[in-house]
Amino acid sequence: MKLGVYIHVPFCRRKCDYCSFYSVPVDTLSPEGRAGLEAYTRTIISEASMRLPQLPGAVIDTVYFGGGTPSMLEPRQVENVLSSLRGWADVEPGAEVTIEVNPEDSGKVSAFRDAGASRAVLGIQTFDPGMHRAIGRSSSLCGDDHLDSFFSVKGIVHCADMIAGIPGQDRAGLVAGLDRLCSLGAKHLSVYLLSIEKSTPLASRMKPGPGAGEEQRALFEAVMDFLAGRGFSHYEISNFAIPGFESRHNMKYWKFMPYLGLGPGAHSFIDGRRIMNVTGAVEYACSGGFSYEEDVRGKNSAAVEYLMTGLRLLEGVSVGDMESRAGFRLTPGMLARIDSLEKRGLVAVSGTGVDMTVRLSREGIFLSDGVIYEIVEELL
Repeated sequence: MKLGVYIHVPFCRRKCDYCSFYSVPVDTLSPEGRAGLEAYTRTIISEASMRLPQLPGAVIDTVYFGGGTPSMLEPRQVENVLSSLRGWADVEPGAEVTIEVNPEDSGKVSAFRDAGASRAVLGIQTFDPGMHRAIGRSSSLCGDDHLDSFFSVKGIVHCADMIAGIPGQDRAGLVAGLDRLCSLGAKHLSVYLLSIEKSTPLASRMKPGPGAGEEQRALFEAVMDFLAGRGFSHYEISNFAIPGFESRHNMKYWKFMPYLGLGPGAHSFIDGRRIMNVTGAVEYACSGGFSYEEDVRGKNSAAVEYLMTGLRLLEGVSVGDMESRAGFRLTPGMLARIDSLEKRGLVAVSGTGVDMTVRLSREGIFLSDGVIYEIVEELL
């Protein structure tokens, strides 16, 4: 079994105003903060030593350090975690090892590479100081010095995250930022439309006005067209890559492939079972204890999840693959809805029977939530 491993690092220096994910602020300059991250790393290694032996024959082909802010870890700690994985399972030669990096940590990238990372994702979000303040991004505004230290490192795949659709965002400025990243050698770009989540500080002060949806669409269409012209493949709703540099790890989520999550709040998907570590971050680091819950799902739920994740891929979903992975065949009602969506230009369909593939059209990308809901509605 080819297995992805996700290492969850739910710590940050300060939470961004738009972030609705669970994270705990940690002062890495304090002795307490450094000791906490060290204890956390030891617990990750302990959890790996407990869970990986339960998966005989597993071959790890991707590892992803995400968060939070995983670049708060020291390269030595990353190396220790990777060494522990090799001690308990086979790690495929050439395995994809990714770490997310904030601009202020860009100087660590060469050391992360030496520790075993093969891919680094720079969390830029925006180059515009006004937009940076507007969304309450806690990380440093990415400047020339950060870009130089990040992109000057050889022997690693350079990736970056950006946000589009911020109210008042300038289209020319957004495209200029992407052009800058392409010229520097970025091989993968994730461009997320800003989502204002309830209960976040951003939601209390930013209210989308009339026409916000149309403005976001215009910005994202500009992104799509520009990156296509620079040789990027739009392979997932929010993700673009030079062909051959797609995220192998994230493809596991979208394609219903097995992965093991280590750390508090991390999810695992193995043998069709979903397990979540429900231990809190502080408890996890301090006590080293683990507590798990299984998300038991029926065949319909598995099919809904397969379609909701798989249709995010621009290649679409295969009926035959859904039958083998989710154990579900499209119902006559679902097929009728897909036919209706195709006639409305929201999906494209090719093949028949088990060879049938359904994918979002360009128009469908911008209405993806509604399109996917229409397909799966009878299963909910």
